[in-house]
Amino acid sequence: MNHPPLKHLCSEQIAECVLGLPDPVARRHLEDCAACRAELAKFREALGEFRGAVRGWSENQARELSISARPSESRSWIAAHQLALALLLAAVCIVASIAVPWYERDRSGAVNDAALLNQVDSEVSRTAPSSMEPLMKLVVETGADVGKQE
Repeated sequence: MNHPPLKHLCSEQIAECVLGLPDPVARRHLEDCAACRAELAKFREALGEFRGAVRGWSENQARELSISARPSESRSWIAAHQLALALLLAAVCIVASIAVPWYERDRSGAVNDAALLNQVDSEVSRTAPSSMEPLMKLVVETGADVGKQE
């Protein structure tokens, strides 16, 4: 960028100098003009202070974020109780998975026991042995026929 020679550097020329891109006219002027060198130094110092302030602010923000990212005691207390509750629930499920088949087996055993008792009851309540049952039926039928005739 060609700038006409000025009495002092404009803000655009000073910004180019700060960026390290001064044109030859501005470079020569800085060598000769103490006021422009002072202005450039003041501008660089302001940028340095701004840079330091931004870094300080960002470090504070990072520190605050790391502090707030730590779980608080109440959060860790809740997490511990949630873990304990989950373990308790798992234990109940394990016990239930073991106990339910036993209950079902006991229940089916009770049904089998009831059937066996009914069979024993029917065997015991017979008045005659099973080999004599045809004779008993004949006697019962004959007795019923006798009752009808009378």
